Amino acid sequence: MKKILYGALLGLILITFLFTLGSKTSGAPILTYVYSNSMEPLIKVNDAFLVWPTKDVKPGDIVMFRPVVLNAPYITHRIMEIGDTGFITKGDNSPYPDQESGEPEVVIDRVVGKVVTINGQPLVIPGLGKISAGLQSSLGRYSRFASLLFLLLGIRTSIYGKRHNKKRKPRHRLRLKHVYRALTIVAICTVVIIIYLGSRVTQIRYLVSEFPASQGDQVEVNKLGQLTMDIKNNGFVPVWTIVKGVAPLSVTDAPEYLWPRSKEIVVLDVLPHEATGMYQGYIQIFNYPILLPRPWIVAMHQINPILAIALEGIAMGFWFKLIFYILGHFHGFEDWIPLRAIRDKIANRRMRRAKAKFLGRRRGG
Repeated sequence: MKKILYGALLGLILITFLFTLGSKTSGAPILTYVYSNSMEPLIKVNDAFLVWPTKDVKPGDIVMFRPVVLNAPYITHRIMEIGDTGFITKGDNSPYPDQESGEPEVVIDRVVGKVVTINGQPLVIPGLGKISAGLQSSLGRYSRFASLLFLLLGIRTSIYGKRHNKKRKPRHRLRLKHVYRALTIVAICTVVIIIYLGSRVTQIRYLVSEFPASQGDQVEVNKLGQLTMDIKNNGFVPVWTIVKGVAPLSVTDAPEYLWPRSKEIVVLDVLPHEATGMYQGYIQIFNYPILLPRPWIVAMHQINPILAIALEGIAMGFWFKLIFYILGHFHGFEDWIPLRAIRDKIANRRMRRAKAKFLGRRRGG
């Protein structure tokens, strides 16, 4: 019974984590849900489904994309055909294509991914969207923090439950290497969490008009425009920044790094719009702690952000290993260790070695 409960708890926590993951990890599946009836009866309201991040899409595929005009963070519709500049999309339950509602043709950069299907049928979990909606309404902007906390607690609970059923093993004395190992693991996990929480997709709303005002969120119709936005580093470590615009926005000028508790300005180009009105664009922002040279991070990020995050974690583990190796060659530093059992054992052992080195070993009479 306990195993079933642990498995159910871990499964629920993983679902929560995937729901709050969003489109941050372009390389892992995304769990999301439908909150309108535009794709009925294939996908009903509150049905959860998987979206696999890919740019390899074609007419007939059900895709998730970021709209420019329609008032929604994401839209999941079917590609009907290829237009002049992008894809023509339409909901199965809608009589008209999205483009007749003013939405521009969907360019490949705005496609988040493709809905996972089996024999043409989406793989859905009916009603699971209600859980996500409840979590989002209850936790709000803290849902991402809570998902990570729940995931770690769930894994810990599951591991404890498995060990608890086994025979009790004899207790081993705590050694300094165990402390080093634990600190290294904590440091690696901290870096991964910092990157996850510091990376996001930011929505920018702007007005296209015939006579734009001097405000920074307005551009002129049928002309190339410019917008500005601030990006911040709210953490306590310097980070490399990688900023990318999603069409019709592109990044003209962006800082390469941010100091702790600082912000900088990003300049964006806006492609010409043929009609006036309110539009929305998207900017992807990734913050990587400065642990490796920037060209290495950029190269891995261009392949897949997951690789860059993994490389950062490995780098943090390497630096901690190096620090502990150096500390191990400085006699006397163990006096600062608060764990007396470890400190006394190390101090006594090094004292015996020092005496043997300088005084020599005693010989029997």
